[in-house]
Amino acid sequence: MYSTFSISDDNVSATPSAKVTLSPWVNEPLPPFQELLSAHDVARLTRRPKLVISGLVLLRRFPKKRRYRGRQIGWLRADVLDWMTRGLAIDEAHEEAHVAPRRCARATPRQPCLPLECTSDCRRALESRRSRRRDR
Repeated sequence: MYSTFSISDDNVSATPSAKVTLSPWVNEPLPPFQELLSAHDVARLTRRPKLVISGLVLLRRFPKKRRYRGRQIGWLRADVLDWMTRGLAIDEAHEEAHVAPRRCARATPRQPCLPLECTSDCRRALESRRSRRRDR
């Protein structure tokens, strides 16, 4: 009752060969998750509604979302900032104007200057307004 089992070369060639396919994303590197922005983040950063952003993407006027393993996962912060700064140029005439100290347009401005922008003239005006309010 002994059975013998032998594999001959004829049997091996008769079996169908198994085809192995690898995913196209096998060696894809991980995206920089800290640099990815969601639609909400992009809308807040660009100050445009999500619908406008998606329309600009369809018109190819805004960077595409990055893909990972075939799925769109978000925008890279650098791509969005590059899009926002595209076409900006520094005008030398305006640069000279920024060097000069800022002054309020009116003698008594409707809105006081911000503390970081105030010069000594603005501070004097703010102090005089405060003293007038105290006297009342």
